[in-house]
Amino acid sequence: MTAAAVPTGDGFENAGAYTSHTGYTGHTSDGTDAVATSLRLPGVATAAVCSIGAGAIHAAAIGIHAEQPQLARTFVAIAVLQLGAGLLALVRPTRGAALAVAVVNAAAVAGWLVTRISGVSFIDGLGVAEAPQFADTACALLGAIAAGAGLAGLLAGSHPARPPRLWVPSLAVVALTVPAMMTSGAHVHDHGTAGAAGAAAHDHGTEAATGGSGGSGASGAAVTGDTVHDHGAAGNGTAIGDTAHDHGTDTSAAAVWPRPWDPTQPIDLSGVPGVTSGQEARAVELVRNTLVELPKYADTAAAIADGYVSIGDAGTGSEHYIKYSIIQDDVMLDASQPESLVYTVDGDKRILAGAMYIASARPTDDSSLTDWGGPLMQWHNHGDLCWDRDGDGPAKVVGVIDANGVCARGVNSGGANPMVHVWITPHQCGVFAALEGTGAGQAAVPEAQRVDMCNAAHDHGAEAAPVAKPYDPTQPIDLSGTPGVTPEQQAAAENLVAVTLVRLPQWSDYRVAEAAGFQSIGDALTGHEHFIQWDWVNDDTILDPDRPESLVFEPMPDGSKKLVSAMFMLPDTVALTDVPDIGGALMQWHIHDDLCFTQGDQPKVAGLVDGKGNCRSGLVKLLPSPMIHVWITSHKCGPFAALEGVGAGQVAEGEEHLCDHAHGSGF
Repeated sequence: MTAAAVPTGDGFENAGAYTSHTGYTGHTSDGTDAVATSLRLPGVATAAVCSIGAGAIHAAAIGIHAEQPQLARTFVAIAVLQLGAGLLALVRPTRGAALAVAVVNAAAVAGWLVTRISGVSFIDGLGVAEAPQFADTACALLGAIAAGAGLAGLLAGSHPARPPRLWVPSLAVVALTVPAMMTSGAHVHDHGTAGAAGAAAHDHGTEAATGGSGGSGASGAAVTGDTVHDHGAAGNGTAIGDTAHDHGTDTSAAAVWPRPWDPTQPIDLSGVPGVTSGQEARAVELVRNTLVELPKYADTAAAIADGYVSIGDAGTGSEHYIKYSIIQDDVMLDASQPESLVYTVDGDKRILAGAMYIASARPTDDSSLTDWGGPLMQWHNHGDLCWDRDGDGPAKVVGVIDANGVCARGVNSGGANPMVHVWITPHQCGVFAALEGTGAGQAAVPEAQRVDMCNAAHDHGAEAAPVAKPYDPTQPIDLSGTPGVTPEQQAAAENLVAVTLVRLPQWSDYRVAEAAGFQSIGDALTGHEHFIQWDWVNDDTILDPDRPESLVFEPMPDGSKKLVSAMFMLPDTVALTDVPDIGGALMQWHIHDDLCFTQGDQPKVAGLVDGKGNCRSGLVKLLPSPMIHVWITSHKCGPFAALEGVGAGQVAEGEEHLCDHAHGSGF
């Protein structure tokens, strides 16, 4: 007696999975072999093979996460469960095995979804959400198929069927599993310990590209994405991120941070004390992705078309374009959609220099930020800027708050969102460097501890300068109590303040000053506008309020200008070490050796010098003249206080700025 032919299985079942196979018993009427049937759970073989594939991918990822033991153990457990459930379902395709496959893989997929959305705070290494990538997505897909097929088998129950054939599903699973296993071995998880949303969503994949297009400043830098633990090992100077760091070599020199950044050289963030391997890997990946993605915005027209608008700060030498619609979302540090773009201003040209990633509102010391890159990155905000609109246009920066925290025009805003730069052009203060001056913003740590500024430019080891006292010109002038100041020096300083208070108001109307030859240097955006009488700078008269070399006006909301200070300047032939000792430690002279001016009869400030102390083409650096302010309005840092930030200029070697770190005003 021969068995009747029966329909084949679903094509994804394993021919060797069922011990109930009874062998051949004869031929059908059309001459083909017939296979005996038995009761089987449909789809269980498919579930088993997919579960084994998902388990294999998890097993391949264990080694790369060895520096995170808790995460590695989690992967071990998941791999064992998926492989075990899959093998059990192949050997004994019972309802219990089908249930095990469905439950194990459903739990694994659910866990994966959580790590993509919010992170898992109680597992070190999964605390910050990540964007889906090929390896984990393939693993989740196989897990979902396994869970679905196992559940379907349970719901359908046993049916008469021939043993399923394995080769089709096996080839499909292998075709997906092998590439996923290879990429998972080179995958970088976001190992941050923070559990907040707003985590890194950038692509950790294997896209490779070359930099240097579109004026990005990264010319000739070949960027690769395969080896993710790029610790800046030796290379030929053209490849970025392609070699592994030799942990046995001496890294004492490399440990200095921040250190100069050159995008044409290998990314080297290694050897910085306190930085974990996970933090370093994330930071390297962010830099690499920024070098790849950012050049698409080399032309400002492309940025504008994508929704970016200028904040109107071109006068500082760096112009920021911001995409306001993505600032408050939960995506952070995504090179494909940076919240802000930074362009270097060169006349009418704009050269893409870097990205400014902006987080949604939170403190600058929030663990979701500080844990991400550790000591490599310094998050800051800008709580001192004043914003206003021209008609219905977007808000633009129109100045900074004064010493009393008040905007002369517009409203004070923007301090709620921390931000960090990533440069694609060379920067002497590192790849994550902040701008100097007001551009440095405010951080959760003192300036002396910031890691986004040049250490050499901020020598905080010198002996502290005398503490400046608040100054109110409506009260009697009292400059007593400063150590080391003689009675003669105190008297001379107080006399200079008194005479300036009486005589300087003759220049209260800036139009009167212009008629006398004063010219604005175009820095009203900073909150203080300087008018200079260039013919008086190198004359023989000094510290005379009837012939002040410069006047400082504060722009007012109604468009007027309020005279607030004189800025007395010595001839540019006088060195900072040779200034007259009139007020002793009460008076701290400074110079401006970092400003770049336009050429012609009416010089305007148009930027800052580069890392080598040079101005970009078309601009010039003037000979530095020692100068000092004398305020006729209240100032918390005293009557001779310099402006903060770049406005403070440079003081004599070994000194620190009086009342430094106020950051209340300045260029």
